Amino acid sequence: MKAREIGMASSGRNSSGGAAMSGARLTALCCAVYFTSYLTRKGYDASILAISEDTGLVRTALGLASTAAVAVYGFGQFVTGFLADRFSPRKMIFLAMLVTAGCNMAMPVVVGCVPAMVALWGVNGFSQAMFWPPLVKIVAENLRGEAYSRSVLWISIAANVAIVMVFFLVSGCVWLAGWRLSFAVVSGAALLMAALWHFATSRLETSAPASAQAASPSPGQDAAPAEADGKASLVRLMAEAGLFYVMAAIVCQGVMRDGIEVWAPSIVRDQYGIGTSASIFSVALLPAFAVGSMVAARALRRLLGDEIKAAAALFGIGAACAATLFATDGATMALGLPLLAVLSASMHGANLMLIAELPGRFAKCGRVGAISGILNAFTYVGAALSIYGFAALRDRFSGWRPVFLLWIAVLALAMALLFAALRCWRKFLNP
Repeated sequence: MKAREIGMASSGRNSSGGAAMSGARLTALCCAVYFTSYLTRKGYDASILAISEDTGLVRTALGLASTAAVAVYGFGQFVTGFLADRFSPRKMIFLAMLVTAGCNMAMPVVVGCVPAMVALWGVNGFSQAMFWPPLVKIVAENLRGEAYSRSVLWISIAANVAIVMVFFLVSGCVWLAGWRLSFAVVSGAALLMAALWHFATSRLETSAPASAQAASPSPGQDAAPAEADGKASLVRLMAEAGLFYVMAAIVCQGVMRDGIEVWAPSIVRDQYGIGTSASIFSVALLPAFAVGSMVAARALRRLLGDEIKAAAALFGIGAACAATLFATDGATMALGLPLLAVLSASMHGANLMLIAELPGRFAKCGRVGAISGILNAFTYVGAALSIYGFAALRDRFSGWRPVFLLWIAVLALAMALLFAALRCWRKFLNP
C-alpha cells in the first residue's frame, strides 16, 4: 500500500505539534502490535501438549488456564471498549504489551500449580482485551473511507499469520530447548514491541481532530448521526443502528468460527479415519483460506454497498457449505475438507465486516472503542457456546451430521438477523 493512497483525515499536524504519522506507517505499526499480541495469546495453547508431556499434568487441567483467558478476554472487551473512549488508547496498548510480556515470562515459573496458572492466564486474557478496541479507535481517528478499510484488513490478516507462525515457533523451540524457550521468545518480542510502540507513537494523534470529526465516517462515505457534543447516548445509538440484531448475529458468527476451528481436527479424524497428527495439520489450512476470505469480503462490501449486506452474503455462502456437508455427510475428504475450509473462511470474512469494519462507522459519534469492544465480546459468547455444545451434540447422537444440521440453522438465523437490522442500518447511514 502506498502512503498517498491511504492519506490522513487529520490536517497533517497532531495536537502535540508533531507531524502526523503516515497511514502506511500507522497500519504497519498496528499490524506488528496485533501480530505480537497473538503470539503472546496463542503461545500457551500451542504449548499445552509439550507442557503435559514434560510435567505430567493432564491436558484438561492445563486447559483450565485457556478457558479462564477466553472468559476474561470476552468480559474484558466490554470494559476496555469503554476505557478506549475515555483514556489514551496508545497508553492502553503500551500497558497491555508490558502486562502480557510479564505473564508469558512468569508462566514457566508457575507451571505445576494449576490455580496460579489459571489466575496468571486470566490476567493475560484481560491484557489481550486491551488491544483490539484501542487499535480500532486509533485507526478510525486517523484514517477514513477505504484507507480505514484497508488498514483493518491488514491488521486482521496479521492475526491470522500469527496463528500459523505460533505453531512453527513453539515446535521449533520445543525441538531446540523445550517449551519454556517459547515463552521466553514471545515475552522478549512483546517487550521489544512495547518499546517500539511507545517511541513510534509518542506524537501520534489519538483524539480525533476537528477536521476528522467533519470528515465522513469510515469505512464508507456516509454520515452518521451524533449528538451536538459528538457523544450520542450509547444504547440509543445502538438501537438506531440496529446493532442489537447485529450482536445476536455476531454470537452466531462466534459459534461457527471458533467451533469449527476447535473441532475441525476431530471432524476430519472421525469422518475420514486419518491419524491425529494429520488431522491437526489439516487445520493449518484454515487460516490460509481465512486471509483470502477477508480480501473477498472487502470486494463483496464494495459490490453490495455496506458491511451488513456483505456479512449476510457470507453467512449464506457458509449455509450452502453446511447444507452440502449435511446432505453428503462429508462423503469424502476431497469434498469435506474444502467445504470446512470455505465455511470457516466465510466466518472470518463476516468477522472482518462486523467486528473490524462496522465500528469505523461510529467514528463521528466518538463511540468507536465502545462499539468495537461490545461487538467483539459477543463473538466470544458464541465461542463459549460452541466449544462445549458441538461436542455434546456429537456425543449425544454419535456422529457429526446433527452438528452439520445445527450449523445450517445457526447460519440461517444469522442471515435473518442481519436482514432485520438492514432497515435501521440504512437510516443510520443516511439520516
